[in-house]
Amino acid sequence: MYKKTRRASYFLRAIALGMAVIMLSACETTNVVKELSSQGGSLANRVNRPPQKPLDPVLDGAGVVDETKLREPTEIKPVPRISVRQKDDDDGKSARPPKTSVKSIQAYVTPSPLPEFIDVVFGEMLKVPYVTGPGVAARKDIVQLRSSGTLSGEVFFSLIESALKEYGVRVVPEDGVYRILEDQALKARMPRFIRSRAQPGTPRSLRPVIQMVELYAVDANSMTGLLKQAMGGGSKNVKILPNPLKNTITLSGLPEEVDAVLRIIKELDELNYAGSTVQRYSPVYWEAKALAKEVNKILKVEGWQVTVNLSAPRAINLLPIEYSNDIFIFSRSKVISERTIIWLKELDRPVKAGDYNQLFIYQVANVDAVDLAGTANAAINAGQFLENQGRGGERTAGLATGEDGRGKSQKGKAGDKFVVDPIGNRLIFSGTVNEYERVLPLLRQLDRAPAEVLIEVTIAEVTLNDSTKFGLEFFINDIGANNFRNTFGTQGLGVGSTGFNVAIAKGDVTLNANTLATNSDIKVLSTPRLMARSGGSASFTVGTDVPVITSQRAANSQSTTGVTDVLQTVSYRKTGIILNIEPIVFSNNRIDLTISQEVSATIDSGSSTIASPTISNRSLETQLSLQDGQTAVLGGLMQDTITRKESGIPFLKDIPLLGSAFSSTTVTSDRTELLVLITAYIMRGPEDKAAFVESLTNELDASLRKPSRLITLLPRGGLLGAKKGADETVD
Repeated sequence: MYKKTRRASYFLRAIALGMAVIMLSACETTNVVKELSSQGGSLANRVNRPPQKPLDPVLDGAGVVDETKLREPTEIKPVPRISVRQKDDDDGKSARPPKTSVKSIQAYVTPSPLPEFIDVVFGEMLKVPYVTGPGVAARKDIVQLRSSGTLSGEVFFSLIESALKEYGVRVVPEDGVYRILEDQALKARMPRFIRSRAQPGTPRSLRPVIQMVELYAVDANSMTGLLKQAMGGGSKNVKILPNPLKNTITLSGLPEEVDAVLRIIKELDELNYAGSTVQRYSPVYWEAKALAKEVNKILKVEGWQVTVNLSAPRAINLLPIEYSNDIFIFSRSKVISERTIIWLKELDRPVKAGDYNQLFIYQVANVDAVDLAGTANAAINAGQFLENQGRGGERTAGLATGEDGRGKSQKGKAGDKFVVDPIGNRLIFSGTVNEYERVLPLLRQLDRAPAEVLIEVTIAEVTLNDSTKFGLEFFINDIGANNFRNTFGTQGLGVGSTGFNVAIAKGDVTLNANTLATNSDIKVLSTPRLMARSGGSASFTVGTDVPVITSQRAANSQSTTGVTDVLQTVSYRKTGIILNIEPIVFSNNRIDLTISQEVSATIDSGSSTIASPTISNRSLETQLSLQDGQTAVLGGLMQDTITRKESGIPFLKDIPLLGSAFSSTTVTSDRTELLVLITAYIMRGPEDKAAFVESLTNELDASLRKPSRLITLLPRGGLLGAKKGADETVD
């Protein structure tokens, strides 16, 4: 019995000792794991691994770095190391990147520590929210950034992302914020020269620089191959990172070596015909495509390198445009271009000459073909333009035209020489070669784009209205004695009930006193702008159509209810700002204008017997001449009206001082000032139009930000104070 108890005691001691050993080993293992984890490695890389060359981690599809498997099995599980690229699907976070409002960036950042560089780029340049990880915030690497020109915000961010990878930093979009974190896998592949020379103590000339280059003529992959061939692999301190999607290249390396690569890129990234001359030739008797092929053959026979194929550029490239029937000549040499023009003119002749009729097509470029045909027919008919002396001394009759006396060609009429093709905006001429050669210069002179005119009308109107009303009414009831009762007073003078009122009632005596002053200040500044073509017309209307009853009569059949049925005729009257112009531009920059201007509005008529509204109208019609950019006064109006109205007891109201007790007085003063100015500008091309659009856009933006838009919210004292030293306009 004792032996059994002793054996059981030994057995329990052995179990307790074993458990203590296991617990101590577990605590030691945990400390080892924590120590290794704090050093940035994993336990799997430290246990049972023979010495060997470290392997680069491999990123799987989920972004988790797969650790190399242990060669010998062990029960100790490695602590997983997760890359910053891993998606946080469990947290429900989205990879939505923040949006930047920056359109273009001129990138240049002086040498700065990596955290400061990130603050400048993301905070000041891109202006997007971002979060910097603890590993990045402690970095002291010096970064310098340069770009070859202005970059778009999207391209700039792509280059920044590529540049930060060179420093072992990854940019991760998450919930509208960029997380800038350190990536151990990228940091392990960080170039040695960046790792060693990006420290603060390194001299400026030996610090690496990041250069961003946006390519224009060569794609990024092709440029990378060309640079590697040009460098010959001799420079290992310049890393070239292409971005095919953005067609950009990021260079990282020492400044002098990066500059050398930039010079190579500048020489290679050129357009095929950069710096070459471009001339246009418009065939008269040939189609552009056929003429270009024939001239191509002749120039090849002479030994020139010429082609009509866009994919194989040569010294001379002929580009025919079928729509406009033009040939564009691209060449780096002016001599070659002139030689090509000589052959084009030599071949551009009618196939057969003679006195018989042929058909010729003239491509109208700048005007309406119908108008051009009418004008040309009128000129030919008026001056017998095409009368020629025949070879044998016989005269050839001039062209008969089918115009109707107003320069309009009547289609289908016998004798027409010009037929209009409205779809292609072309003219088809029927006549001899000599006739067409004589009429061709006229067509070219008439086929010019008409000038356009911008008209700016400024309408300034100020209306001041002051009204003062005061009066006194009294009523005395039950005056008399014995059986006679009378009343006496001045009720009914209309002193009004608004304004300052004083009412006194004592027994049979009632006294009412009223005074009212009204001041109104109306300022209207309108600046309508209208563009019209020379010889055309344009109309501008901003307002409302007001219904006006023009007639009314009793209906033929009446209802049985006793109410008279009335039939009314209603027309609509345009009110508001109405501007009509007809400009004509002359060669000496003079503009003749026929203009009509109207400013109208409905006003309160104060009469209930008239159903139609009262319309206030100010209009003018005139003709004048202006120079380009000149301002003239179309018209003006200054009107003062003072009205004084007295109501009261005859004779008594005229007594000085005492007359006010027996009267009511109203004084009204109206003042109207109206000025209409006009300025005319000649639009000479797309540049002038673009400048006008930009000016108008800036003016609109400034108007939207103008504090005077809240003028009605200010008290009178603030309004008067704001008027001093400032021009006030209400649009």
